[in-house]
Amino acid sequence: MAVKLTQKKVDVLVAECVKGMTPRDVADDGCLGLILRLKPRGASWTFRMERGGESRRIKLGTPAALTLIQAQAIAAAARRDLANKVAVFDGDEWLHRQFAELGLVAPPPPPGKPSKPAALVAEIGADFKDAPFWTWEQAREAYLAEVKRTRRHDTWVDYRTVLNMKELAPLAEAWRVCRITRQQLSVIVAEVHASGRERQAEHLASVLRPMWAYLSRDSVQHRSGVAQNMAGLKAPERSAGVKPRANGKVPGTYIATPREAGYLVAVSRAGAIERSMGVAAELLVSTGQRRRPIATALVEDFVPWAEKPGWGVWSMGPIHRKTASRRQDKHRHCVPLPPALWELVQGQMERALAAGSPYLFPQIRAKKAGAAADGHLSPAAINHRMLDLGLRASPHDLRRCLTNTCQRKFRIARSDVKMVVDHAEGIRSDDVLEGHYTEDDRLDLKAPLMERWCAWVDEQAAAVALPDLSALRAEIATRRREREAAGKAKTAAAKEASAQAEAAAGEPAAVGEAA
Repeated sequence: MAVKLTQKKVDVLVAECVKGMTPRDVADDGCLGLILRLKPRGASWTFRMERGGESRRIKLGTPAALTLIQAQAIAAAARRDLANKVAVFDGDEWLHRQFAELGLVAPPPPPGKPSKPAALVAEIGADFKDAPFWTWEQAREAYLAEVKRTRRHDTWVDYRTVLNMKELAPLAEAWRVCRITRQQLSVIVAEVHASGRERQAEHLASVLRPMWAYLSRDSVQHRSGVAQNMAGLKAPERSAGVKPRANGKVPGTYIATPREAGYLVAVSRAGAIERSMGVAAELLVSTGQRRRPIATALVEDFVPWAEKPGWGVWSMGPIHRKTASRRQDKHRHCVPLPPALWELVQGQMERALAAGSPYLFPQIRAKKAGAAADGHLSPAAINHRMLDLGLRASPHDLRRCLTNTCQRKFRIARSDVKMVVDHAEGIRSDDVLEGHYTEDDRLDLKAPLMERWCAWVDEQAAAVALPDLSALRAEIATRRREREAAGKAKTAAAKEASAQAEAAAGEPAAVGEAA
């Protein structure tokens, strides 16, 4: 039956759709082709027209979704398009366009160009915006170039090693370095910490912070895209308690024994190790300097002490001090060398000059086959040789032996001890008198300590009973082979564990893009 429908009448008819009712169609007398179908399960709008001798229908929607006016508008559009021979009953595209014109749905995409999700469009826009900025690799190389320009060579080598850690490899998956967040870096640092390398995690954070400080500089920001530094990046707190090393030593507390100091000097003098290594070991024990100034010492830094015949002077430039270049400190740290030690050093100077090396201890062998061996002795080689001798002490433990013996046994003033072992010689870095008006090397104040200490070292060396030289060399060679085999096994185990972890995970997790 045909009824001139109103919205109020539609609401009444829809209310009749209850269980048990008889289904029926109500044609809208005010809109040709529009029908309200009433069934027990609900009502729906339908458009029906005769076309080509057959009745065709298209379901428009429910009264809950379409008001009477909206349904009449769609029916009118259907009659118009049918008159113009536009496909109305084929698929949902035509109906979708009608809903879009009424503002009920989003408009369909242009023909031939499927629409992209809004999130994808936003991501593409962000990628286009960040495209001119550095990638992680480019940012790393730029920062390392800055470190090489402004810091010590050893600092550059250290930072290069840290920034190429395998744990940082996922950062390469970031579109640009400006997308990397502090949270992402914190997770990496925390993972290193959780692996038991707590000190390394702290060091990693201490390298990443200045890198981001550089990237966020006003003069660099236009290339890096980094707007904020990583001042808040830090490693988790260290685990409670003291964690001894594999050899049982507690870091920072072990003091080399008198026998260890004497044994190292005695073995060096006996010729059981390489001659240059032996001189380096004796210089290490006798002067209490760090291993790096020993390994990188220049021949030109050793000169006779004119005011004290028979003595020499080791004059170390600011390059050997960690913060001297940053403070524009041009002072040299001078250590007087007693006659016996000076004679030993002079012999090494002659051999170094004959070899054409500016270093007192030329590089013993190239790091890689075929590489040039024209550098200096590796600082690590000193540690390795001490291990080969069966010593528990490290080079730094020998420094503690000097400082403790001079203060506790000889009762030498703490200030005098600092003049020898401290490259700042116990004077504050901001001391105006020292920084701008004084060039005193204080050799006369240091000489008594050096004379007393070196005499004590000679006593300890003389008290050591060494086995036959051939037996001693064989013992050292055996320890060296065991150390190298253990090192190779440890490296192989670490690689295998890493490979198994990656295999278990499928692929290394990529760094998520910052929103």
